[in-house]
This record gives sequence, structure tokens and C-alpha cells, in this order.
Amino acid sequence: MRHTTICLMVLACLAAAALSVPAVGQVQPQQAEQIRKAAPDKPRVPPKRPRTVLIWNTPPALMEKDPHKGYCIPFGECAMKTLGEKSGAFRPVISGDLATYLPENLKRFDAVVMNNSSGPWIRPTDQDMEKLKVYGPDKGAVEQLLRRSLLDYVNGGGGIVACHYAIGANGHWPEFQEMLGAKFTGHPWNEEVGVKLDEPAHPLLAAFAGKDFRLADEIYEFGDPYSRDKLRVLLSLDTKRTNMNVQGIHRKDGDFAQAWVKPYGKGRVFYCGFGHRTEIWWNPTILQLYLDAIQFATGDLEAPTAP
Repeated sequence: MRHTTICLMVLACLAAAALSVPAVGQVQPQQAEQIRKAAPDKPRVPPKRPRTVLIWNTPPALMEKDPHKGYCIPFGECAMKTLGEKSGAFRPVISGDLATYLPENLKRFDAVVMNNSSGPWIRPTDQDMEKLKVYGPDKGAVEQLLRRSLLDYVNGGGGIVACHYAIGANGHWPEFQEMLGAKFTGHPWNEEVGVKLDEPAHPLLAAFAGKDFRLADEIYEFGDPYSRDKLRVLLSLDTKRTNMNVQGIHRKDGDFAQAWVKPYGKGRVFYCGFGHRTEIWWNPTILQLYLDAIQFATGDLEAPTAP
């Protein structure tokens, strides 16, 4: 028992030491300054207590093949870090270390921002097992432990903010898609589209001042388990102001949600599909949306989540 306890303490220390792992890619100083200037000066509401938020990137073992490594991930990382530091709403901690999802490490965070993190990242690699082998040599068993840790974290009152392709991760894990609220099925649009506010008075849409808007980005569509009976849609594609002749559209009902919230047990989940093009990350309105979403996820900004 004493040996196991010491091993767990060492593992926790190693994980903590590896938490600040930057994304692959380079944000130029002038671009970082654009992001800083566009970020809100203060949070929508003061934090109820000091908050710590995990900015989760694709792990190193998967990053090399991640198509977003050179733009979405580093720019999103810079933006999320800047939101916390400039506004004072939360302390950002950046990581791509899977050991962060151990229960004893995950409980340190008030919310998790999944920053375009993709691939089957919940599945331990050989490199991960060097740190996780204290839990046994079976990768499958360790993966189940990590899965349960994340679901328990959210179910117990934790918060999730998932950006853009984060919803396409862990395709082998249906409960992950159920927690986030949908399955990624494609991106028919990469152009300017119309976006409508499904609920203009919702607290998380305050950045838009009740007005529909246009935005150029890679725009997703979603499939099961997506259902408006399970989640509260905040933003969706305005099909009357969008090119509906693009290839790759699968939905026949015209329901192309782009942002939503949902409860998960006692926890709070926010998803938004915006975050592909680099200029999204210095759009003041989108940055305000994401800051409000993070404050919602930490429990500071109250907002309804019922479908």
C-alpha cells in the first residue's frame, strides 16, 4: 500500500510538471497582439472564486498527423490563454498529456477547453503508458479508467467547452459523442454563411446583441446523437442566407446547429463549431462568446441548458 501511494504521488508530480505543453505551430507576435487586442478586458461576471481551466490540445503522439496543428490549434491555444490572462476570469493551464485525465489531476480544474483536439486521444499510447503503467500494463483497462474519469468529472459538476473539430475526436467512444451532444458528419461549407440566433436573449449570446450575423469559416453539419430534444441550440445556419448548393450536405431537415449547451449530470457542456480559420481567433465577438462559454463551464455565468 505504501509503495502504491508513493507511485501515485510521483505520477501526479510528473503529470503536473508536464502540464504546460504548447501546441505545434507558430503564432507570430503581430498575430498574438491582434488576439490580445480583440480579447475582452474583463469577464462578463466576476468569478465566484479563483478558477483554473485546462486548455486541452491534441496529444504529442497524435499531433504530427493532426491537420489542425499549424493553425487551428496554436491560434486557439493562444486565444484561450489570452482570454484567461487578460480578463482575469481564469488561470489557463495548457496540456496534451493524457495523464491529466487521471481523477486526481482532473479534479484540479474548474473546466476543460477542448481546443480542436482530435484523434482517438483517450486511447493511451506506449509513451503514455510509461506514466500510466502504475495502473496496470493493459492499455484497454487504462483507457477505461480515463474514460470513466472524464465522464465522472463532468457528471459530478465539471464543465466542458469544445471548439470546432474537438467533437470529431474519439470516434470509437460513443459516450464521448453523447456527452458533447452530436457526431461530426462533414463540413460542406468553407465560405461566408449566414448564422441566426436561435435564442437571442440567452446569456451566452450576449456578445451578438440580439442580431444575426455572417461569418466566413469551415462550417460543420452533425448527426446522431444530435437532437434538439437533448440539447439547447444557441446558433444555427441561416439556410435562407447561405449557399445551399455546396456538395456534401447530408441533412434533409435544414437543421444545421452551430453552437449549443447541454447538461450532463450536474455538469455543463458548451460546443461551438467556429474556430477553423485563423482570423476567427481575433474576432472580438467570437472571443467574447468563448469567454462567456468558459465562464458558463466553470459555473460563474448562469445560463439555462434545458432542451
